[in-house]
Amino acid sequence: MKIIYRFSFSLILGMLLLLLPLFGAESQLVKVRAVYPSPNVQYLPAYVAQAKGIFKEEGLEAELIAVRGAKEGVQALVGGDVQFAMMVGPVLPAIWRGVDLKLLAQMVGMPTFSLIVRPEINKVADLRGKKIGVSFGGMTFALAHDLFKLNGLDPDREVEYVNIPGSAPKVAALDKGIIAAALIAPPAEFTAIQAGFKRLVFLGDVMPDLPFTGVIATSRYIKEKPKIAEKMVRAIARAVYVTHDNPEAAVEVMQSYLKMTADEARETYKLVRKSFSPIFTEVSVSKVAEVVSRSTGVKPTKAPRDYTDLTFLNRILLELGKR
Repeated sequence: MKIIYRFSFSLILGMLLLLLPLFGAESQLVKVRAVYPSPNVQYLPAYVAQAKGIFKEEGLEAELIAVRGAKEGVQALVGGDVQFAMMVGPVLPAIWRGVDLKLLAQMVGMPTFSLIVRPEINKVADLRGKKIGVSFGGMTFALAHDLFKLNGLDPDREVEYVNIPGSAPKVAALDKGIIAAALIAPPAEFTAIQAGFKRLVFLGDVMPDLPFTGVIATSRYIKEKPKIAEKMVRAIARAVYVTHDNPEAAVEVMQSYLKMTADEARETYKLVRKSFSPIFTEVSVSKVAEVVSRSTGVKPTKAPRDYTDLTFLNRILLELGKR
């Protein structure tokens, strides 16, 4: 009995010693929080980074926090409640008002929203005099404003905007007849289409080369925690390439995180695949700035070079062999 006991004890001790490095690695993960508005396909690379363990491989325990309304997300970033934000357009007015934020990487380089309309609407001009569901302070308001202008409508006088934060409430407002149209991204887009509404315009077709989602942090955090900021950029960049290059993985994550059917996920992926890239330019950021400025009335006080930082991204792209 003593021999068996000693052997068992030795075996258990050996197993514990083998597992200690794993426990240590897990305990060394750095906790970070990243905020974004309502869940949709614009943030698919972040979901891929979570689902496929990319955050953990980079030493991060990332919490992705969805908030209803982009303004709340910006406030959380500025207030230090989160370390990163993932929506580009809504942070620009804060930057122009003096908040020191930096855009570090891109996830999606074009809007993935569609203009979803009631059945009686057949062209954008039919929305003259109608109510449009948007999120004030968010990109849906900025993009709707610009879309109407591109189609010959006066975006300030010929349509009426109704503030409805979140995709699901917009679909409900369409159903009740409160609004005639709204910019909605998958998966809520498919809920609306299944309910009898229709996609009139996919914005990615008419507004390409717009950094729409990415990685944004305060300059103070970047200065104080440069290694963590770089880990976040690397995780997102890697996840963007997985999302673009591995359709099966992307569709799988869309089904699990966005609760889409396989058909919905595949159709959406075909629509938005070309938008996935971590690389942005000052020119593309300028385009977003123009859209946001026209719709919000807030004039840019800084050039894109003042609030973009490619240092981490350029180094990471070299490491990944993407440049």
